[in-house]
Amino acid sequence: MDYIGPISSAVMVVIWIVYLQLFLLQYRRNSRPYLVIHHAQNENPDALCLLVNMGKETVHVQCVQVVLHTRAGEEKTLTVTEYRRVAADDSDVHQVLRQGPLQPGGYLVLGSFRNIILGRRSEDGDTDSDYLFEDIVAVQIRAAVVHGPSRYPVGVRRSFRLEHEGGPQIFPRNIHSEQLTRRRDRHEVRRWLESELSPEKKGQSESDSSDQSR
Repeated sequence: MDYIGPISSAVMVVIWIVYLQLFLLQYRRNSRPYLVIHHAQNENPDALCLLVNMGKETVHVQCVQVVLHTRAGEEKTLTVTEYRRVAADDSDVHQVLRQGPLQPGGYLVLGSFRNIILGRRSEDGDTDSDYLFEDIVAVQIRAAVVHGPSRYPVGVRRSFRLEHEGGPQIFPRNIHSEQLTRRRDRHEVRRWLESELSPEKKGQSESDSSDQSR
């Protein structure tokens, strides 16, 4: 019966190892950022588009961009952020800038899809541009955010297609918002930020050549 003690000890060690692995897995899952680009009202292009933080941690929104695909096969990347001056006592700074901290369960109203595609022209009624709303056949909305536990910015993107026959309609390509949180995604998200911020130095080092050094 002398072998019972060592066997019991070995079983307990295995149980504790499994328990710790499950604990670490649950911790990583809870601390992982999860962002949703939400189409609020079915197929209506005048419906609001929301950026929702479904993670457990606060994230800081650094940039929101839209990539437009035209009938002619052209691709245009625009910034959703409005850079108009905001007073220090403005209580709605977050909604105006389309930037800043986004609390868990919070959301940022990016505007309607028509507004996102046309920019301020949809408010001013100005159509003097190289494209019209009817020229756009697909859009991709993407955002780069800083997630507290991570040294590197992470991203989210979602694609939609537009149909104009019988009245404009917009449909998501997928029911999911693609999460760009893995190591292999860092270069892609960094490229978004570098195109947005045009930093003097570019690269992966946080200390001297990263987009986060600005």
